[in-house]
Amino acid sequence: MTRTVGTIVRGIRAPMITEGDDIVEIVVNALLESSKSEEYKFSDRDVVGVTESVVARSQGNYVSVDDVANEVSDNFGGMLGVVFPILSRNRFSLILKGIARGSKYVHLLLSYPGDEVGNPLMDIDTMGELG
Repeated sequence: MTRTVGTIVRGIRAPMITEGDDIVEIVVNALLESSKSEEYKFSDRDVVGVTESVVARSQGNYVSVDDVANEVSDNFGGMLGVVFPILSRNRFSLILKGIARGSKYVHLLLSYPGDEVGNPLMDIDTMGELG
């Protein structure tokens, strides 16, 4: 039999994960429900990946904005710089909030016209229109 399909990737929807949740049970149930709904089967050598943020949430293994502020305050002077952050990461705004709380002055250096991974900081057409 000739192989006609290479790698298949599926993003499986699962409930929100909170501290203390049994992620093994949640992941297994989500996979089984998805396979029934979408009518696919599991095969030997299939791989299931779970993002680290899900594991951290279930373990209560994450820092708060105040934790970031305290670390910044304890380890840096009153002035610091954040160089070329990846603004599109959903956690960055909270990290920046902690940095701002923990220091007197923050210099934020942005790459232009996009962040470090190429995401535009502003609409490129608008930027062209405004000069």
